[in-house]
Parts: sequence; structure tokens; C-alpha cells
Amino acid sequence: MFDPFSKVGALTRRLHQISLRVFSEEVHPYGLTTVQFGALQAIADHSGIDQVSLGVASDIDRTTVMRVLNRLEKHGLVRRKPCPQDKRINRVYITAVGKRMISDIEPLADASQQRLLEPLAPDERAAFMNMLTKLVLAHSSQSLYNSQNRHE
Repeated sequence: MFDPFSKVGALTRRLHQISLRVFSEEVHPYGLTTVQFGALQAIADHSGIDQVSLGVASDIDRTTVMRVLNRLEKHGLVRRKPCPQDKRINRVYITAVGKRMISDIEPLADASQQRLLEPLAPDERAAFMNMLTKLVLAHSSQSLYNSQNRHE
């Protein structure tokens, strides 16, 4: 008989679903998904990032990048401008409205993370985060996170 509590993939998938639900409950008034919020943060951190690099930084495919940018741009959170050196490349910039949105959502996002980790003791939380970071970095060949020299 299949026991999902014995499979790392099943547990990881289930925890991801729970994480998405908790995040959504916290930031519901703003209507952003975790992917949209992550992309908005990446744009804020890397002003003028191109769409391909945003996909790598956010670990999302090109089609999803386009959908996310369309939604963020529609709500006035970002703006795209053609690169002066190569008009085929769009650079993405956060707007003042986008900066305010991040400022408003960050405490709620942090609260969602605290809710998610609440069942763990403080020392367990630190150990869990270290192990998650180690696994993600070990399996992220293209992610921006690998280039940020993150260590335990």
C-alpha cells in the first residue's frame, strides 16, 4: 500500500500546496500569487532585468514569465521597455506602485512563513531551513540563487 508519508516527493508536494494556501490566505486582499510576488521581488532587486533572466531568477518558463509580466504590468506594478542596444530584448522595471505593493505584502508573506513553520521548535526551524536550502541549491543548476553564494 502506498504511504505518502514515506515518500519525500509526496511530502514535498503536499507541503508546497499547504505553503501556497497559507500565502494566499495572508495576501488575499492583494491578489498576487507566490510566483507573481517572487517575480516582482526579483524585478525590484534587479532593476532593468531582461525577461529571460527573470525566468531564470524566478525559476519559471518563458510562457509563464510572459503571463506574469502581463498581469503585473496590467496592474501598474512593472513596466517593460525595449533595450536600447537590442530592441528584441525587453527590460523590466518596478514602478512606485509595485514598490509599495512589495512593502505592503512583505510582512504578510513573512507571517505566512511563520504560520507554516509554527509547528516546529525554533531550533527545528533553523535546521529545516538549512536542509531545504541545501537541497534546493544542489538541484538548481540555472537558478539565480546558485550565483548568490548562499551558504549555511
